[in-house]
Amino acid sequence: MTSINFVALLGAIKDDVRHNTTAKSQVANFTLVTQRKAHPNAKVDYFSTYHNVVAWGPLAEAVQHCKQGDQVQVEGNLETESWDDKKTGEKRYKTVVKARNLTVLTEEINTTKTRAEEVQEELDAPF
Repeated sequence: MTSINFVALLGAIKDDVRHNTTAKSQVANFTLVTQRKAHPNAKVDYFSTYHNVVAWGPLAEAVQHCKQGDQVQVEGNLETESWDDKKTGEKRYKTVVKARNLTVLTEEINTTKTRAEEVQEELDAPF
């Protein structure tokens, strides 16, 4: 069976990025807002969708200076996380985008490198 789990999003960061450091790596969590044009008869011009994004390592570092409203392009895959609610004991679920490539598009902070650029530099470096 063939399957594809790939997501490409272009949007704005909803709130400031939340950073944590684990024993092995940095991790960044943020919400990316995308918009789509509404139907001509709708009461609003656009509908917004909110995506939970998780970025690890160099990708987390790339968004460390991002703030609310900054434009970001994210490529990755969808994963559903589950846990038991401590108060109710119910099973809870959340779908997140696990970033594999990330580009900061806001001009003021566009000096950070994408993971793809870093890998290319490593491949181009002499031994």
